[in-house]
Amino acid sequence: MRRLVAVLVVLVAVAATGPTGYGQSRVTLQVAIAADVNVVEVHRNFLGVAFSKNHPTVGFNVVGTGTGEAASRAIYAKLKAQADAGRRNWDIDVALVSMRYAAQMARENLLHRFTSDLQFAPYVVGPDTVRAFGVDIKGYVVPMFRNQIAIAYNPHFVSKPPRTFAELETWVRANPRRFGYNGIRGGVSGIGFTMGWVFYKTGQYDLFVQGPYDKAHEGMIRSSVEQLREFNRNVTVTSGNAGTLDALNRGEIWMGAVWVDQLVAWKNEGRMNPEITPVLIGPGLPIYPLYLTVPREAANRDWAARYIDLVANPHIQAKVIVEQFGWYPGIDPNRVMPLVSDKAKALLFRGVTAEDLARYSRQMPLAEYYDFILLAYEEIVR
Repeated sequence: MRRLVAVLVVLVAVAATGPTGYGQSRVTLQVAIAADVNVVEVHRNFLGVAFSKNHPTVGFNVVGTGTGEAASRAIYAKLKAQADAGRRNWDIDVALVSMRYAAQMARENLLHRFTSDLQFAPYVVGPDTVRAFGVDIKGYVVPMFRNQIAIAYNPHFVSKPPRTFAELETWVRANPRRFGYNGIRGGVSGIGFTMGWVFYKTGQYDLFVQGPYDKAHEGMIRSSVEQLREFNRNVTVTSGNAGTLDALNRGEIWMGAVWVDQLVAWKNEGRMNPEITPVLIGPGLPIYPLYLTVPREAANRDWAARYIDLVANPHIQAKVIVEQFGWYPGIDPNRVMPLVSDKAKALLFRGVTAEDLARYSRQMPLAEYYDFILLAYEEIVR
């Protein structure tokens, strides 16, 4: 870890050509992380340490709020309460939140628009930096990394993995209980699989992502979820993304819907059968970035933006985000991947190529469709 921090310190020093004139008084950036403990540790032990080495007047207090949408909801609720109370100098400077809650906070004027002042702002690209859940988020977010839901399979049992949802349906009927996912109560990977299923069955991806919401389409959604109920009769519903990976590792299931980053991380840690391989199937599965944001009334907004600029540095993205943790880059991959080692590229893109990502990565639907799909699942599938 010390070696990586030392590398980061050098990179930060090289990149430290941003605005000057910051005060010399000591500040503590309050960083709230709605993600797994490994993401909290990245900020606490790598990025924050490197930033402070080059900016000794800035310290960090990094707090994790948990995992899943509930963790982002906790940050949203805290900021909303401070806004409703008319408070100034809110006590969170940087918040890492899910796509859904970043959109909600932007819509409710809880975020500071900051990215135009960043050195690496030109590298913040992609449709998911412009709109999310039907909300204009341009200027309010920098994706720390992007995470992709994929179908992981064990080649010992699956010689020809499916390339489409239709092929997956056929395979599941022929191999009952050998495919697993975590439904909608065990985390976002299961939710994403459900959204991908609805896109597949209805053929209305553009409509559900671009809107506007129309109740007339609820019937086709319910019909697609009824078909998912039948599909589920032959699958294993796991307790969560980790549960799906565990079942794959033990050979209890032969395929499952998982986050690519956790699959890669477990392989790096020696916890996962290295032969388990991800594949993206048509018409696609959602990608789900985690966004770095600055609350509207953050007490240290300028320092917060400067810290996020560090995370958007292509060298930091290459060495920390991709090589160290196996995540897809949060910024323009064309700026990051040339800086990544061949070994890391091979691990990250084994089974899911850059072309697959470009072709099959999908956004989540508008909030109204998203909520209706989950409600229909609760009523019909249970």
